[in-house]
Amino acid sequence: MRHIFNLLIVFTFLACSDSDEDFTQVKIRIFNTSTVKFENTTFNNVNFGDLKPNQTSEYKTFEKSYRYGSVSVTIDGKAYGWLPIDFTGEELLKPGNYTYEYSFDTATETITEKLVKD
Repeated sequence: MRHIFNLLIVFTFLACSDSDEDFTQVKIRIFNTSTVKFENTTFNNVNFGDLKPNQTSEYKTFEKSYRYGSVSVTIDGKAYGWLPIDFTGEELLKPGNYTYEYSFDTATETITEKLVKD
């Protein structure tokens, strides 16, 4: 009986141990869904480096972020991006992991964005 009690204590501690995930922060990564290489990819002034087509960056931690933010990339030596004017009416993202999927349309030379909650 004592062995069963000891096993229950061990399983209780294992079940209550910390997870690798931190649910108090916003973690963001970038996914280049286009067919061109992104160089010097930045989101809200945080550099995510170069991203090949269909490559995903590592997560970066942010104190806060909105559904959209400033983004800039260099493609074939030319800079592209946008800067939001304001965030009126927008709510902050809840803590968790997010992926911003960016695509570049070579015909119109525009970037499109999609936010995915991981």
